[in-house]
Amino acid sequence: MTISRIKVETVVDVRVTSLPWPQLAAMVLSVLLALLGLAGFAVTGFDDYFGAGPDYVLGLRVNPLQNTVYLVTGLIGLALCWRPKSARVFGALMAPVYLVVFAIGAPSGEVAGTGPLNANSAMGFVHLLVGFAGVVIAQGCVHIERSRRRHLKA
Repeated sequence: MTISRIKVETVVDVRVTSLPWPQLAAMVLSVLLALLGLAGFAVTGFDDYFGAGPDYVLGLRVNPLQNTVYLVTGLIGLALCWRPKSARVFGALMAPVYLVVFAIGAPSGEVAGTGPLNANSAMGFVHLLVGFAGVVIAQGCVHIERSRRRHLKA
């Protein structure tokens, strides 16, 4: 009795330039969030986690709690941006997370120490922008998936 071995190789060739725009947007957003988190930790360190110190990165007031949120969401985004469905999930998660972060940080305004995030107005604008970018990424992925299905049916 002869047993033949079949060698099956699955090669996944993902080129960044071949990604659809929602996935590319998710990747860029994720990289920027992760870099902001790392830069924030470089400035604030890990002391006084909910601190209201005068620590800024590019004019954005940061503290270790914010840095953790940016780094974690950036790394999650980098893990999820490679497939359309997972990029859609990333966008759908970013929208409520960052809109809630905006709502938590909004009352502090320019007064340091009045909120747990120690966010200034510029940071509030970034939170709002990331939240809406999440909506655009999720909707873009849905649009891409629907257009692919239409082309398969035709």
